[in-house]
Amino acid sequence: MRDATWGILLMILSVTVMILYFWALFMSPPSITFLGRSISDWAILVPVLIFVYLFLFVVAWIGWAMATTPPTLPMPEKEHDEEKCSS
Repeated sequence: MRDATWGILLMILSVTVMILYFWALFMSPPSITFLGRSISDWAILVPVLIFVYLFLFVVAWIGWAMATTPPTLPMPEKEHDEEKCSS
């Protein structure tokens, strides 16, 4: 598919999800429950859970990178340059 087609598809999908999310958060009937929580509760819980897990994944990735990166090599001393300057 062309890039323009993908762009239109993404735009339509995004607007549809925004409308569904607005409905789930503000207009869903409170009588409908899933695992003891209403749809509006799930509309808040799921995105917060996703963002917290993404944040913790990034923190774990940074920690892994720091733990597995070898230490930097020490800079060589500049004794040779100092000896040349003093003579």
